[in-house]
Amino acid sequence: MSTTDHPVKPDAELLALKVRSASRALGSQAKLAAWVGVGRSQATRWVDGATQPSADTVRAVTDLEFIVSRARLVWDDSVIPDWLNGHNAFLEGATPLELIRHGRTSEVLDAIIGDEAGVFA
Repeated sequence: MSTTDHPVKPDAELLALKVRSASRALGSQAKLAAWVGVGRSQATRWVDGATQPSADTVRAVTDLEFIVSRARLVWDDSVIPDWLNGHNAFLEGATPLELIRHGRTSEVLDAIIGDEAGVFA
């Protein structure tokens, strides 16, 4: 039986940390909420433990937080929001946020690794 059939409920404290980290990278919890397509106060409810996001939203936030954590090993925090929103040659002109939202996180990680290694698309 896969976790898709029976999704695992995320740990509330860990989810709150991921939401805070992803929100900081995007500029606010409201921007994170808009990115995942929910009302602006939803992210606050997730952090407070008042509600649980959908499984798709948990995956998106987890993937974004992972990419942001990995990007912080390469760039300063001040660069990351622009990089997430910028069109990227490694990603055939797409933005990292677009690909993460569509479940193509591995391609975004490859772009970070390529940039870190000095490989230019």
